[in-house]
Amino acid sequence: MKRKLMIAPSVGCCDLFHVKEQMEIINQHSDFLHMDIKDGVYVPSYGIGPDYLDYLNRHIDQLKPMDAHLMVKRPQQYLEVFARAGATYITPHTDCIEGDAFVTIHKIKALGCKAGVALSPSVPLSTIEYYLPLLDKVTIMIVDPGIAGQPVDSQMYVKIKRLAQMRKERGLHFLIEADGSMNKSLYRPLYEAGTDLVVMGPPALWNNDKDFKKAWDIMEEDLERELRDARCDEEIL
Repeated sequence: MKRKLMIAPSVGCCDLFHVKEQMEIINQHSDFLHMDIKDGVYVPSYGIGPDYLDYLNRHIDQLKPMDAHLMVKRPQQYLEVFARAGATYITPHTDCIEGDAFVTIHKIKALGCKAGVALSPSVPLSTIEYYLPLLDKVTIMIVDPGIAGQPVDSQMYVKIKRLAQMRKERGLHFLIEADGSMNKSLYRPLYEAGTDLVVMGPPALWNNDKDFKKAWDIMEEDLERELRDARCDEEIL
């Protein structure tokens, strides 16, 4: 069975005047819903909040799994509220839970959610080595969080490849997600490095066309083309 590259659109990027139409397409065709929660402190920008998740959870049937990506200074204060709002995954940043990582992860799981962590580009994989078996997802930020328009450093592919090797060597099953400045030129190297899931923002999706359905179709065509080429190379090897 061919390995898939799953997609998680960042739903906070939806056009406010067309949220309903865009969310119908996103929820029908995506694998996960990525929720960027930003406090203007940990990162210099703001995102959506728990009310957004709660509303989607109450008004959309068969809602895809929601991942609350907590780009906030004190994520421990918000675990319960996002669990109540319907988050499937709760993903704080490693440098915000350094002093109580095990407590935080166990609390996320006790709340009935899956536990993720996000690593900024400068954070080494050794930071999560001892609690890696507890995780359901590891998000590798391929740019610094909360700042748009950054180029991706090729070292992030090496980081993801090493994480995939660690997962295999230890017999673990967490998802590997890549997040930041996503665009069609990144699909293939991320897939080849071992990424399972990519977060789609404006450059990969919304900016493709003013008509969101057309924008979605373009994104899917780009993704399929890049993965087809990568799989062809795998078969040759």
